[in-house]
Amino acid sequence: MSVSAEQELSSLFDQFDLNSDGEITPEEVEQVLMVFQGILVPEAAAALRTLVHTKGVVSRAAFLHWAQQQPGLQSDQILQYLFLLIDSDDSGWFSRDELAVLLSLLPPANDASSPSVDGLLQRLDRDSNGQISRAEFLALVRNENGLQLSLADLKRLKKTLVQLTSTARLDAVGLVEVDCDLGAGTAGAGAGIALLKGAVQRHQDLRRLSRGLIAEIEAQRPTSTRATARRSDVGAGSATPHARHIEAISQVMADAAGLVAATLNQGLFPIVLAGDHSTAASTIAGIRRAHPSERLGVIWIDAHADIHSPFTTPSGNMHGMPLGIATAHDNLAAAIHDPDELTRQRWRQLQELGGCQGPALKLSDLIYIAVRDTEPAEDATLAAHAIPVIGTEEVRREGPEAAARRCLDYLTEVDRIYVSFDVDALDSTICKGTGTPVPGGLWADEAEAILRYLLADPRVCCWEICEINPHLDTINTLAEVSLGIFNGGLEALAERLKAPAVGLAG
Repeated sequence: MSVSAEQELSSLFDQFDLNSDGEITPEEVEQVLMVFQGILVPEAAAALRTLVHTKGVVSRAAFLHWAQQQPGLQSDQILQYLFLLIDSDDSGWFSRDELAVLLSLLPPANDASSPSVDGLLQRLDRDSNGQISRAEFLALVRNENGLQLSLADLKRLKKTLVQLTSTARLDAVGLVEVDCDLGAGTAGAGAGIALLKGAVQRHQDLRRLSRGLIAEIEAQRPTSTRATARRSDVGAGSATPHARHIEAISQVMADAAGLVAATLNQGLFPIVLAGDHSTAASTIAGIRRAHPSERLGVIWIDAHADIHSPFTTPSGNMHGMPLGIATAHDNLAAAIHDPDELTRQRWRQLQELGGCQGPALKLSDLIYIAVRDTEPAEDATLAAHAIPVIGTEEVRREGPEAAARRCLDYLTEVDRIYVSFDVDALDSTICKGTGTPVPGGLWADEAEAILRYLLADPRVCCWEICEINPHLDTINTLAEVSLGIFNGGLEALAERLKAPAVGLAG
């Protein structure tokens, strides 16, 4: 059994081991199977019941040995869950359109082997009734003639559908996608939200659910290659080494700022799903456009301070510069570069993206959580302007709610608050799917508790999640973790906005 498969099955064991004593009992199995009803396939559930009733208790090692003998156990659970999500009319069957939704969410194949809807329908529809039953759907990964999907692919599909359908249930929330990975040092962050593309466009039911709620950035304009926001389109090189790909990024950011402003002007709460953190500056600019006369505060939850400029950057990666843009802080006292004229021009344009006189954000209205990996130029800025940093140790010592409350108290004088959450704020042991993991970060439950507390505050007007890179997370643990955090935030917003709770089972 591969390492990733063993880890996945070990995680499944943990779901049954309710008291975390290293063994599962018949009582625990029955309790969990009640929750898994309709998700875990009946054959696997029956086999597990037989095992545990025969042995009385089952250790982790015995469970792993048994599980690897069960064909399809790892994928069947998620496939059942996906079936429930995509079967939007609860008919118990997939129509052709519903099968098209599944295909629209799959990553593109590297060759011409991507199956068509009609081709899959023909191969899977064993009884030729024009629909796909649950059993026929499970053949997608069991059958060599079906879809070749890894467990990570299935988890990404689940995460995408949960985000899309659960957000659509909150009438006061708008989901904004900013598909850009050019600001990061490692390509692929944009793929964390790329699977949302096409779902609204290609499927009538999801389009109906999401009308007015989902705003999508189109990162590549056919008329100009400079508007491409994915590294796969523009390559690794850049003519602006001190702000790499600034031309392409600035065009995407201009669109993103407009989307955020439009979402706010429609009376919606924007949840921004971003590829890399560079475009967070456009989120701040969009808030400023929508509320030009109000004072904005920012709570930045991240391993990094992200307040460099082309004058100070050690890497040239723009995901380290969004707060330098938003605060118009060049930090010339710590300059180590003399950027070219094109970089200077684009940099000034980005700093003016909010459409107001002066910076979109004051340095005095910024506070950090979990920042622990900074460079000397950033340290100088934090010290000179007394910008608070609530470290992981403080969160752990005083509690996540106290840390969140300290942020809100520090920003007492502001009118609106933007919360930006970079997944590398999490500890590197669980944060596998980001290009910049750093030890000493938050645990998932701490991050979720902080976000729940912050999002309950009526001044918080926008929440952003970024830097999820599935290409770096081979078993896709971060997608599962981030989905739990995402649902926790949605539940807090639902309570605040007086809407029904929308969190779905993870």
